[in-house]
Amino acid sequence: MWIDCGIHAREWVSPSTCVWMMTTLINDISVDPEIKLLAEGLSWYFVPMMNPDGYEYSHLTDRMWRKTRSPNPNSMFGCYGTDANRNYGYQWSTNGASSQYCSEQYHGAAPFSEVENQAARDYVLRHRANLASFVTIHAYSQMWLLPWAWTPERPDDYEELKSLADNAVAALTAVHGTQYTVGSIPEVIYVASGSSIDWAKHASGAGVAYAYALELRDTGRYGFLLPEKFIKPTAEETWEAIKVMGHFFRKN
Repeated sequence: MWIDCGIHAREWVSPSTCVWMMTTLINDISVDPEIKLLAEGLSWYFVPMMNPDGYEYSHLTDRMWRKTRSPNPNSMFGCYGTDANRNYGYQWSTNGASSQYCSEQYHGAAPFSEVENQAARDYVLRHRANLASFVTIHAYSQMWLLPWAWTPERPDDYEELKSLADNAVAALTAVHGTQYTVGSIPEVIYVASGSSIDWAKHASGAGVAYAYALELRDTGRYGFLLPEKFIKPTAEETWEAIKVMGHFFRKN
């Protein structure tokens, strides 16, 4: 299972959740039979920080920074950065992305122009034989999102994807009562091309059967500024959902 966090810099609860899940998986393997089963029965690939330069910038300079920090030499206004989740190679620069350097949805100069995405792409392709799923974790809005992102058209196996997502969300909700919306990205929020899950899902990319994008807490009261007290509950409920996926892949 591939799980990445922090592709958008300002979504701080995402990498915190990744680190909490990693720590739990490692620390509980010797004391929790369920965790031992999952740890030994699956290959786990965590990327707790997909956008380190942007994340640092959101701490030091601009709390609401979203993109990477790569320079755009042709920008008239000296705008930096690319939206790393509009920069993947499948259906790049078609719908729901921008060619404007200063836009938060700027898709970059070319597919995989961002070194962070190049590294993720190369690693996923090397290990795709071991990958049953690709999960990218964002915040906020409390959504469990399915492909495709670039078009309202659904993949042929949409119902299988949704069935597993529904089961995972039921486990998530059972922890603290948090409600999630499940559906394809255009149906739930908006069209977005060059996304990581579309590339991961499509045969021209990684060809991973089960690809999802999660939007963690909350629904807008705090938004990107989610207080620290909500980090652990968010991680706890997300981990229960991930465990449902883990058991599914271990048995199938």
